[in-house]
Amino acid sequence: MDKVLVVKNLSVTFRSKGGIVYALKDVSFHLEKGEVLAIAGESGSGKSTIANALVGLVPWEKGGTYELFGESINPYQKKSFSIVRSKVQMAFQDPYSSLNPRCTVLEIVAAPLIARGISKSEATAKTKKILDLVGLSNADLNKFPHAFSGGQRQRIGLARALVLEPKILICDEITSALDVSVQAQILHLLDDLQRELGLSLIFISHDIAVMEIIAKRVILLQT
Repeated sequence: MDKVLVVKNLSVTFRSKGGIVYALKDVSFHLEKGEVLAIAGESGSGKSTIANALVGLVPWEKGGTYELFGESINPYQKKSFSIVRSKVQMAFQDPYSSLNPRCTVLEIVAAPLIARGISKSEATAKTKKILDLVGLSNADLNKFPHAFSGGQRQRIGLARALVLEPKILICDEITSALDVSVQAQILHLLDDLQRELGLSLIFISHDIAVMEIIAKRVILLQT
């Protein structure tokens, strides 16, 4: 299969009172087209740091390389990530804190489109389409995040990530705050979205049972 993402020697450090601490050190992996790749590990092993590094939310240490759809990305220049974010999007662990409580669903999901210069009418049309895809309705457009359950808020987060039509979706612990029945619903939704949209997925979790359902290949991180 084609490799859509190749990462070699990814390292991320943070400064602490005791000096420099490695959150990740020389991590290498790849993602194939149409694959669901799980990244597992206990708390503090660097799972979310990988996700954040891939979309430019934390800086890379020198020495790592990043290839996306055969194109070399310079992870040490912020402007490089404008290319990345047109192809890679992320759904976050806590759907409530990642959604602006003062914005409606329409404003939240349409914001990335409007930021790219798409007209409000076209952004609204695309938002309606993506909401339907994740199992929400037009009646939800003008509601605020507090009006939804945790599973519904996660669907809003997925809609916001998918509205830009990425080729790779990173799911960072998106089922960890949900009860078992809602977890199953989100996992079935991801399976449907992955097949319908032709997505490649990176699924981050600490739950082995969940990973066995969704992924065929697992990367295990250790502290």
